[in-house]
Amino acid sequence: MKIRTIALLFILFGTLALVSLTYAQNAPEASERGKEVYENSCAHCHGVEGRGDGSAAENLLPKPRDFTRGLYKIRSTEAGQLPTDQDLFDIITEGMPGSSMPGWETALTANDRWEVVAYVKTFHAGFKENENPPKQITLEGKIPYSEQSVETGEALYVELGCVECHGNVGRGDGTSAPTLTDSWGFQTWPANLTQGWTFRGGADTEDIFKRFIGGIAGSPMPAFEGDSFLNFGLTDEESKRLVELENKDEMTEAEEEESGKFYEKMDAAVDIALTIKEGGEVSADDIQTYNDAMKIVYEKSWHLANYVKSLMPEKRPEAAIGNNVLRSQYVQGALPALDDAAWETFDAGYFPLVGQVVIEPRQFNPTIDGVHVKSFYNDTEIAFLFVWDDRTHTTGDETDETTGKPLEDALAVQFPVKVPQGPTAPKPYFLWGGRLPVYLWHWKASTPEQVTELTAKGINSAEAQEAQGELQVQSTYTDGRYKLWVKRALKTEDKKDLQLEPGVFVPIAFSAWDGSNGDVDTKRTMTSWYTFTLEPVPSSRRFVYPPIIAILSVGLLFGLRAFVQRRNTEDV
Repeated sequence: MKIRTIALLFILFGTLALVSLTYAQNAPEASERGKEVYENSCAHCHGVEGRGDGSAAENLLPKPRDFTRGLYKIRSTEAGQLPTDQDLFDIITEGMPGSSMPGWETALTANDRWEVVAYVKTFHAGFKENENPPKQITLEGKIPYSEQSVETGEALYVELGCVECHGNVGRGDGTSAPTLTDSWGFQTWPANLTQGWTFRGGADTEDIFKRFIGGIAGSPMPAFEGDSFLNFGLTDEESKRLVELENKDEMTEAEEEESGKFYEKMDAAVDIALTIKEGGEVSADDIQTYNDAMKIVYEKSWHLANYVKSLMPEKRPEAAIGNNVLRSQYVQGALPALDDAAWETFDAGYFPLVGQVVIEPRQFNPTIDGVHVKSFYNDTEIAFLFVWDDRTHTTGDETDETTGKPLEDALAVQFPVKVPQGPTAPKPYFLWGGRLPVYLWHWKASTPEQVTELTAKGINSAEAQEAQGELQVQSTYTDGRYKLWVKRALKTEDKKDLQLEPGVFVPIAFSAWDGSNGDVDTKRTMTSWYTFTLEPVPSSRRFVYPPIIAILSVGLLFGLRAFVQRRNTEDV
């Protein structure tokens, strides 16, 4: 009886698992439930008819997806193909980092998410018209991550023109970056390749590879095929030879003929790729030509994916709380300057920034997402190094239409005027104070070697202190990254300044402005209060105790030996 019961249970659970698997592979037909969930959870952004024109869309950037166009950025399918049901389900589940699209895994059941997949597909006729399932990108021929592959990928990064959008080291600060728009005419920014945690669709090498092969539909990021890939249809040797010929000041008649044949070969391969993409008829030889060309594309794409992977840290930096609280390190003698190698000897405190949405004007679409901070101090002074990424270097040449104020990059560091005594003591309001005042350092890109000291009792009441010049400042902007170095005395005579001493936990907060993103006044990114402290000065006794202990230990051993020898002599 028990055996029969167990067997029936196995059959039951096996059947349920099979049903679940089938359900996961194919979304159900659109139902009233899918429509209901969509209208309650999705239509506010994507619109009732799926056109990306919901009531919240005006304040969002990137704009919500227009489902009626059938252009889906994150897919596991080849260029020009619609996404699979699983692709849509994954995006609904995990969300789109760096956008307003959240993950719905905890808010919606798996069944409801599948119902939404089915309903979203009704907005574009292509899902019904395509009898065959979309062709997925294969991961065959994967090239393992290695230093050699990364070096090859780095060369391809330059050769293929990736630097024009993504910048020299991948921070999205290329010369073309400010001019890019998507298929709907909205400004779009290239990804910061050093921040893998913001990648939509994943940051594994395989995920990056899929973005290269499939492209990002609706964006300026093309798929690597046909005329969108440099020297498509040529072998590596032929590509090198073509570059060699084109770099010559003058070619011979034979060399011009050789170069012409290379271009004819590329044009033929591109035509074949276009015909295949449009579903036209091609010969077996054409298919072989296309496959040979794509094999080279795949190989180069794996190298490039490995290079992009090398640009990002292994994991997302953790916010400066708990064990990660910002700690100023004590040093004897002079404090390190801006580019001193000493700054690389320990990890930075990381402070995530979010858009300020409490007071008008608000920032719903921030472009600066964090600032990294390190600090050293000695017996009399303290130095900070602030580092943050900004795709553009904006110095106030343009003004805001509403306020008439210059649009420029800036950073503000906020402290209380007086450190709260005890963990439960009230802090000033994090938006630049209130009843309790705050002390601020305000740096602007238009005056890169100057920081203004401010005192504020509210976000619109900041006033410059009468005494200035107590801060020493250096700053740089290179490859999409700001570095700001500030040094100040631990103790000052100004009562409005924060006075610093070791072992005290001090509240600290930040605001940042990206002028190219329209940031001005309260339209900014910011943090709430965090904490930093000056690590206690190492005691000189730590250098005294070890030798004393060693001497005592040796003396004890000799004494013990003498005692044992004396006892042995007495026994004899």
